[in-house]
Amino acid sequence: MPNYVIVFGMTNLRKIISKFNYAFKGLKIAFTTDNSFKVHFIVSILVIISGIMLKLDRFEWIIISLSIGNVLIAELFNTAIEYIVRMFTSEYHELAEKLLDISAGAVLLSVFLSITLACFIYIPHLM
Repeated sequence: MPNYVIVFGMTNLRKIISKFNYAFKGLKIAFTTDNSFKVHFIVSILVIISGIMLKLDRFEWIIISLSIGNVLIAELFNTAIEYIVRMFTSEYHELAEKLLDISAGAVLLSVFLSITLACFIYIPHLM
């Protein structure tokens, strides 16, 4: 039987809290430095408000929540990739451009998927 005092001891609890602090710091950095993340976040709030007004059911909320999360996560990865590229080069490089274009394309696909799902959910409520 594992020793739960060791597994969930104060040292481990401090490490876990520290990791959460780093994660929230990362979200704050993305929100304060990346305009695209801000736009996606604000649109997400509007989607949530409209969902409340239209009284979406549980399944619809699951789809909307996953869609919002998917877009925001894609944007976070895109932002991280942008920082990595900037860390290694400030000059034009073909591979850096491809990397940035591919990560932006991932966000775009995520947004298109989310818009498509939102249309399937919201249009019947509006008719």
